[in-house]
Amino acid sequence: MIGELEEGLSGSASPQDAETLFQMIYLTFTAPRSDPAVFESFKAQLKAAVENRVKNPESVFSDTLRSTMQRDQPRFRAMTVDDIPRMDLEKSMAFYRDRFADAGDFTFVFVGNFDLEKLKPLVCRYLASLPSTGRKETWKDWRVPPPEGVVKRSVVKGAEPKSLEAIVFSGPFRTGMGNRLALRAAAQVLETRLRKVLREKLGETYDVSVQPYASKIPREEYRVMIDLGADPKRIDSLSKVIFKEIKKLKSSGPAEAEVADVRTAESRDYETNVRENGWWLAELVERYRLGEDPAAALKFPEALKLLTKDVVKQAVRTYFNTKRFVQVTLYPE
Repeated sequence: MIGELEEGLSGSASPQDAETLFQMIYLTFTAPRSDPAVFESFKAQLKAAVENRVKNPESVFSDTLRSTMQRDQPRFRAMTVDDIPRMDLEKSMAFYRDRFADAGDFTFVFVGNFDLEKLKPLVCRYLASLPSTGRKETWKDWRVPPPEGVVKRSVVKGAEPKSLEAIVFSGPFRTGMGNRLALRAAAQVLETRLRKVLREKLGETYDVSVQPYASKIPREEYRVMIDLGADPKRIDSLSKVIFKEIKKLKSSGPAEAEVADVRTAESRDYETNVRENGWWLAELVERYRLGEDPAAALKFPEALKLLTKDVVKQAVRTYFNTKRFVQVTLYPE
């Protein structure tokens, strides 16, 4: 995996196949292989996918949202068919080899049912012998901040009698377990209310979701995206209902029962997650990225006790800033 800010790899194996896993890690660094036939096949598949994507209303809608959030920055525009012939296998391989030429700044995290004493010889043999150049490097933030103020865009595409809308709130964020929890709680309370109003009271059949996201790297910021699907004739009026519910939450805050429901759901999820290797792996990696104490993952129940009506009310006021959001709506032709 080579991403915007980092490169890495992931995998899994049974305890008895641990050495095979380590061998594959070693080969990933030292012996990448290219196959021109596979590369050309990939380009052909990608070309077909891109051609279909520009015909798909939902894809055009999501691409428009992405470019709007990035202020139409060219680096983050959607791929076009004209980009595909410029893909070069040798340049790609050279880039890959460069990224994995230095294992000195990699951190390996292992989680699972294994004997630590049996793992140590594999670490010494396969990881300690990986190439290292000693270079010092870090990521560069190429992104632009989300738009200021209120930005609205419309997409007219397709014939199906269905509209989509995305409303994205964004802004600066102070990283911390309590703030992340408050952000999630505010989103959950609003989502529950919207579902009741739009589906139960108004009889709408399409779903609505409220998805929060917070990051520290490359910068501390948050985003909350409200997704709505509805009849094109109702989409604008339902959008007004969303902002009306946000205004209510800002004014009166959530009911104690709503906050209790969030605490119950979060507690139940935590009790399930701590039994899963995947959750522990994700937590440890994320704590390392953020420079936080890995043991903080075990303090979640304590943080949950601090989640109150006032905390959620303040979170709604902070993270649903109706003077700064992006709104993109899809209408059929």
